Parts: sequence; C-alpha cells; structure tokens
Amino acid sequence: MHMDQLKLKLQEYYQRYQKLDRKPRKESGEVGEGSVQEMENDILTQFGLPVSKRFVQILHDFVNHSVVNDQLLDYVSKKLRTAARKYLLSPVMSDLEQLTLARDQKRSPYDVLPELGYPAHDYAIFLVGELLYRRNMAAQDVLDELQRAQKHDSWEDLLVLSKVHNYSSHELYAKLKKQQLRFVDDFIQHLRRQEVAKPRNKRLTPAEEGYKPNYKTISKVQIEDIVFDDKTTPSLFGKIRSGSRYTRITIGLEFSELNQLLMSSGELGVEISNAIKKRLANPAVEKPMVIDIKAEFGEPLKLDNCYMEVYKPQHKEEGKWIEDKDAFYFVDKILSKKEFDKKAKEEEVKTKIQECLELIGGSYVYYQRLRRLGISEEEAQLRAGLQDELLFKLSFFLNKLKD
Repeated sequence: MHMDQLKLKLQEYYQRYQKLDRKPRKESGEVGEGSVQEMENDILTQFGLPVSKRFVQILHDFVNHSVVNDQLLDYVSKKLRTAARKYLLSPVMSDLEQLTLARDQKRSPYDVLPELGYPAHDYAIFLVGELLYRRNMAAQDVLDELQRAQKHDSWEDLLVLSKVHNYSSHELYAKLKKQQLRFVDDFIQHLRRQEVAKPRNKRLTPAEEGYKPNYKTISKVQIEDIVFDDKTTPSLFGKIRSGSRYTRITIGLEFSELNQLLMSSGELGVEISNAIKKRLANPAVEKPMVIDIKAEFGEPLKLDNCYMEVYKPQHKEEGKWIEDKDAFYFVDKILSKKEFDKKAKEEEVKTKIQECLELIGGSYVYYQRLRRLGISEEEAQLRAGLQDELLFKLSFFLNKLKD
C-alpha cells in the first residue's frame, strides 16, 4: 500500500473508531463494530500481519490519542512496518512447535490462534487456553482438533449448539460427532460451569455438578508459573515427582487456597504473595497475569510443608460422567504436615479396627462350624475365642452384617 493511501486508511480508521466510541453501546451496534474490525483486518493484512491481539493493540493505542496528525500517522506506520519485519523474518516453525512454544511462554490465545491461521473463536480459545495451557493436554491433540474444526468449518455450529439446552439430542451434536470433534461435551459444559459460577466468582463443587470425584493426596510439588487475573481462579503450573522422574501438573484453586500455600512456603511464598497483590492492584497490567517464579525469584516454589487433596474434574458424555485424562486437578483441601500426619494416623487406626472387627466376625463362622461337628456350645465358644458374652454377641452381629 502506498504511504499516502495508508495514511488515508489510518485516518479513516481513527475517525470511525472515535465515532463508534462516542456512541452509547446499544446504539453503536454490531454493524459499526464490524466495519471497524474489517478495517483492522485490512490494514494489518496490507502489512502481512495476522489479526492477533498484539498487532491489533498497535491500532488501539493509535486511536487512544486525542488528536491525529501527520507525525502520529508516520509513527504508527513505522511501528506497523517494524512489527511486520520482525514477524515475517522470525524463524519458520511448524504449527506444533508454535503451539508448544506458546504454552511454555503462556502467550495469549488471541495472539497464537490468528498467527496459526485459526479464528479466535470460543471453541479455539477453549482448546488453547483451557486444554493446552491449564490442563496440559498434548499440543498435537489440540492441533488435530483445531484442524478438524477448520476443515469442516464447524465454528458457527459449535456456537449455535453451545446455546441449546439439551444439546446432546440436537441434530448439530450428531453432525459434529460425525466430524470426529472430540471435545464438544467438555467445551459446552465448561461454558455452562463458567456461566453458573459467574455471579459468585467461584467454581462449582463436584457435588453441585453431580459427580463423585476420585480424590488423591499430593505433596512436594515444584511450582514454576502462577497464572491469574481478577475475575477467574488462579492456576499453578509445575512438576511433581512420579517414580524416578518428574511429570507436568496443573492445579486450579481459589485465591484463599493459593494464599494458604504461599504462607506455608517461607520467605519465597511471602514474596510471591506480595507480587500477586501488587499486580492485582494495578489495572494497567496485562491479563491474564503470569508470574514466572524462576525468572522473577531465581528458583521454583517448592511446596514441601503441606499436602493437597486434589481431584480431576469430570464432564458428562452421552449421559455418563467421564474423568478428564489431562494432568489437571482442582484442590479440595490443603493440610499442614501436622494435620496430614494426624489424619494418616486416624486412617491407620480405623484400618486396624476394621481388621479386628473382621477377625471377630470371622470367629462366629468358626464357632458355627464347630457346632455342626457336634462340639458343645461351651467348648465351641472357647475354641473360637468367644467365651466372653459381649464378644460373642459382637461376633454374632458382625457376621449378620455380612449376610
């Protein structure tokens, strides 16, 4: 595009945006917003740039100026050319490599998807932001799903289906399943969990959702990144020892639980807690906020002084609750070492009591066998170890419970 034409295009974009911004939201409507977005697409495409958040932001910064003049237009043009040069000369990577790098760098899905050639659609955002980033799903699985949705142009059908109440009996559901889209159920239920949880800004418990989770206790987790913002619950990204090696894990939890973990982690925990408070108090900080613990504090956060009772979320598929396969867990409870040791001791005592009761109940079976052999009642009780009247009654009723 010729420089004069570009300036005219930028000037027109500025005027349309200002006009749209001055209107009340209801009056501005989708038509006005659509024409502005079309201009953003057109301008960025002329530079060979994808319509990703980071490049659109250059245009948004431009329209935030109170006055437009030649100097400002030259500055924006130069900024777009510099961004285009850097983008177009960057090393060539496969889509899989780009997705993997995006997860490692916690890049915004709104940047990643357009640069890969996919729309920033709710389903695509879910695949990258939720499944790839939060749940540690394999990048290849996410890429395969993006490719299937793109191949069949399923985006509009997914959006329509997500608004249907009994979606699994709708014809679009069968159509999308035939296209072998794997995460439709998970996507729709994720949207609905978010909608239900919105008013109180808190996730639903398994009991509220209607499933019984499989709990496990974990400890000695190394946390590398904490991702959070002021509207959604935090996520911890790190590693946990599994045998002789470490495996990746993502943990979702409430802010109160995160604070509990940090306060039990010594000076480093306190420093991280203070860093989180500062970022939450700064409205200008980019969201979601990411704390790269090793980069900022020199070492990962080791959760050695507490135990977490966690569970994998489940989703409904064809009427059945299915546990998610990814290494993503929600925290149910956090125990100090003292509380964990006490609980472990209580469980051990309960197990021992249960073993004793089973032995006592089994003694009554032995007593009955002796009686059938013609041995007197007194002798049979003695041999079975049930000569005590109370013990005999207990053995009788425990045996009854087995029937």
